[in-house]
Amino acid sequence: MTIDLDEIIDAIQGGTSRIEYYLNTRSGEIIMRDDTLPPRELNDIDDEIDKYYDSLILMPNSRDAGEVRMMRQFTWDLPEGQAKEALEAALNSGKGLYRRFKTVLKNYNLENMWYEYEDDQYVQFARDWCEANEIAFEEVPKIVYHHATRRDVEQLITLKKKELGVEDDSLDFELNRYFSAQLRNGALYQIVAWWKNKIVATGAIAWVFTPPTVELPDGRTGFLCNFWIEEELKGRGYEQEIIKRLLEESRRRKLPVVRAYGMAADLMEPTGFVKEDDVYRTVLKLK
Repeated sequence: MTIDLDEIIDAIQGGTSRIEYYLNTRSGEIIMRDDTLPPRELNDIDDEIDKYYDSLILMPNSRDAGEVRMMRQFTWDLPEGQAKEALEAALNSGKGLYRRFKTVLKNYNLENMWYEYEDDQYVQFARDWCEANEIAFEEVPKIVYHHATRRDVEQLITLKKKELGVEDDSLDFELNRYFSAQLRNGALYQIVAWWKNKIVATGAIAWVFTPPTVELPDGRTGFLCNFWIEEELKGRGYEQEIIKRLLEESRRRKLPVVRAYGMAADLMEPTGFVKEDDVYRTVLKLK
């Protein structure tokens, strides 16, 4: 019997003090017992649990997985600033902690970053639990998005060369210098999409300084760049998802104007860009 790890994760995340999940180690079936169900339904579930008792394992819930610990670790790992301070305040304010934490995430456009982190933590917890209980599992490949860091420079160079159609190393030195410097000073935010243990898509937003204007009092404008995707995955919405995440980061940095050159209309227009002469442009609504 082999079970999809996502089903294990869903049960762990759904478990509470009132909702329990049981895994039948012979059939792979997951049984949910909810204290709030009508008595008749609850009795039927209890009968099923009694019937297969020897084959059932009570599954852990989100508290067992350490969800509050995850929230605190995520917050500690953030750079110093208003977002980190607001999350720390939410985590130290007593009852309603999770609701306040989610509100701060939304206010600072950190939701996608949190969900990526939370997913990684639950996946590892579920793997460890299955291995400890000798439960065979499989991981169905899915797209996972991460933002690149300076540790990813070599991969970013390879991706840029794929975008440009360059096969030799003639640009390696300059690309290394570019990515290292831009990631170090925060002027580039690049997302990579992983599928089946390899990068299959990427896209970035670079912020450049221009003379200040009424529209741009600090003189910074965002430009979409470094887009590339595996041919087999084109048209499935992954590029739009990357653009959405890049725009969220621009909002988080309170930089409203984003432009894009040489990108397809069917990619730009659904994500809110309007063509002006030879450039696509959008102005983000900041909170």
